[in-house]
Amino acid sequence: MVVAPNAEYGMATVFDKDVWIYAISKLQESINNHQPISRTVYFTPYDFFVTTNRAKSGRAYEDLRKSLSRLSGTRIETNVVYSEDSRKTENFGLIDKWVILEEKKGKLDIGMVEVTLPDWLYQALHKKKMLKISPDYFRIRKAIDRRLYEIARKHCGHQGEFTIALEKLHLKTGSTALLKMFRHNIKQLAKTNDLPDYGIRYDAKADMVIFNNRNLTPEQEEKEQQREKGKKEIYKLKNLLAAKRGGK
Repeated sequence: MVVAPNAEYGMATVFDKDVWIYAISKLQESINNHQPISRTVYFTPYDFFVTTNRAKSGRAYEDLRKSLSRLSGTRIETNVVYSEDSRKTENFGLIDKWVILEEKKGKLDIGMVEVTLPDWLYQALHKKKMLKISPDYFRIRKAIDRRLYEIARKHCGHQGEFTIALEKLHLKTGSTALLKMFRHNIKQLAKTNDLPDYGIRYDAKADMVIFNNRNLTPEQEEKEQQREKGKKEIYKLKNLLAAKRGGK
């Protein structure tokens, strides 16, 4: 897979993804209300700024324009090899098209934004493969903390707990920080423990990071604890059998 940035504004950022999340939430709202939907989503900049916890200023409008340019200009090219004689190469943007309609009425600037989502993203939503996101996600100001929230949401989801080696988590986030600095940041985040929906702990002895779902009922949490206990027992049994086979 090759990812190419927008020539003028560069690569789409984790904060540009707010446009995606906002547009998807609008479509999901229409689905829940049994209203027809399409790949093109219409919204006002003001509503976008309020929903995504952004300032409502002239700079915010320009930042939104840049985000839309980066999303449409960042191109992804993938190769799918079916056999020695058959392969498919596909190139697409993170959004297909955007339009900002501006109209001045007296002293008021009235605006409307049109965003056309890529077909693969729209199909994923249509098939209900999207996980809900907390509104407090938009209050997370550090890019790395947003990425950690996304990882916790994907892997912990509706489960109780997700454990991952710190080195593997470092790779998953795509962080460019040195591993020791990433470890320091994880320790600091574990102290504040202020990610929406998910708690985070750091096990220094095992160098592991543990995410847990804050929203489970006591009954669900007990079930998850039993499930995790069962998984650990199976893991121990597999290691024991492997050791016995190795000793023969």
